[in-house]
Amino acid sequence: MKVVLIVVAAALAAVTSVIVALIILNLGAQVPATNAKLNNEGYLGGTKLFLVSATSAYGVHDGQTCFIINATVRNDYTAQDPPPMDNYGGNSSGAAFFGLTATLHGKTGQINASNIDRGVPLGVPQVGLDSSQTYEYEIDLATSSRNIEGYLVVIVGLAGYPIP
Repeated sequence: MKVVLIVVAAALAAVTSVIVALIILNLGAQVPATNAKLNNEGYLGGTKLFLVSATSAYGVHDGQTCFIINATVRNDYTAQDPPPMDNYGGNSSGAAFFGLTATLHGKTGQINASNIDRGVPLGVPQVGLDSSQTYEYEIDLATSSRNIEGYLVVIVGLAGYPIP
């Protein structure tokens, strides 16, 4: 009888652990995307926005299954070398305004994923950085794919003034 109770207790503990793990995942906890590799650390797309680092994880955002990238970006533009479209009279510091997205790739090519639209003009959140400032930017891409092997961080709408 003791052996049966021990076996039943162990089985219940294992089932409870699995249920707790599923609840945590469904509540938005992020699970590291260990296979995904950042493919473009450095200056982004011929600009002076420097991608310092990026980490990725699978998670849930706004109820959608996502691939989430946290990218740290630095603005290397200056007043002497401002970003393109710098016709905003108040920008004498080299400030840059932009958004970020990413493309996801697997063994068979690009993976279909879309930014979770937050109802903003660029379709992604916009950030403004003064010269030499850094910012950790979160990119939320809705996808159910778990076969992501790499990703490229891409700039959206670079200007020297806030994009309306």
